[in-house]
Amino acid sequence: MTAGPRRRAFLKSGLAVVAGLAGVACAAPQLGARPPQREPHIAEHYLVHTNLEYAAAAGRGHLLDLYVPLAAAGPVPLVLFIMGSAFRNDDTKGKALGDGDGVEPDDRPTAGGMIDAPRLAAQWVPRGYAVAGVNVRSSSQVTFPGQVHDIKAAIRFLRAHAGEYGLDPGRFATMGNSSGGWVATMAATTSGIADLEGDLGNRDQSSAVQAAIDLFGPTDFLAMDAHRLPDGQVHDEPGSPESQLMGFPIQTNRAAVEKANPASYVRVDSPPLFITHGTTDPLVPANQSELLFQACVRAGATATLALLPGVGHTDAYLYAPNYSPGRIVTHTRGGVVTTGVDPAPTFDTLLTFLDEHLRA
Repeated sequence: MTAGPRRRAFLKSGLAVVAGLAGVACAAPQLGARPPQREPHIAEHYLVHTNLEYAAAAGRGHLLDLYVPLAAAGPVPLVLFIMGSAFRNDDTKGKALGDGDGVEPDDRPTAGGMIDAPRLAAQWVPRGYAVAGVNVRSSSQVTFPGQVHDIKAAIRFLRAHAGEYGLDPGRFATMGNSSGGWVATMAATTSGIADLEGDLGNRDQSSAVQAAIDLFGPTDFLAMDAHRLPDGQVHDEPGSPESQLMGFPIQTNRAAVEKANPASYVRVDSPPLFITHGTTDPLVPANQSELLFQACVRAGATATLALLPGVGHTDAYLYAPNYSPGRIVTHTRGGVVTTGVDPAPTFDTLLTFLDEHLRA
């Protein structure tokens, strides 16, 4: 039997086991009914698990979809993807590929100009990576650090069940855009910090990841307005996404807000980061990514920062290497900094970054 059939036989034989892995909801939904978990199904190159409950909670905030390549010879690396929503939506994992309704998402950015997990899966699952589209609770459901507890619970859940899903538990990465980039980076930089681990299950498992990709996520909430564009979003006001996440106007309790800054947790052994940001982003100032990169330089950590002139709050550049002429790409490793124009931040570039840092 070849590797592909062995893999398919293994996955199909485990469907009944996988279907029983969901948790039990213990409270009434807050933002819409929790959809039923479906039997895993095959969609072209994928085995798709939809609405897996990685923790018991209200609504959809603790659900994930998992896309696993069918033709893999062994356990595969995993990217947990969190789509941004200004912390205001608990259901951002996207419409699952092959969900049986006859309508598939196309392979382009969403109408809002950002990719989601199904689009990422379309790019990377055929190339040997598993992708998880992860929901986290909204700021109306839980304030900081609840969203960090959520992503870490998802990491621990998938690591605990790596054998059933064909995942390599030693090759996990997080990735997100906008507020999802903040979630991905917080997960990467805060492994083992007790106050940020939460108690949502599988505490015997590590929440560490081996790499992270931050697409224009916020970093230091307290510095956002100092660098916002003239027509950009105001962040210090009580109704801002960051104030709602914290549960109070952010400038009224600076010490508490500083705990939500992933840059403050960067260490020399932090997972490598790939950071991208458009310099004309009206929602999250590009300075936020510069602050994160500078923290990596100071710590001697490994990171890449791609700044894209004329680009706003979007990751459409992932589809086109020449999307932003004049880009500046800076690398740091061990405190040494180099600057140039390559590589362009595309899907291929990010996959090469993961290949380098998620070696088997």
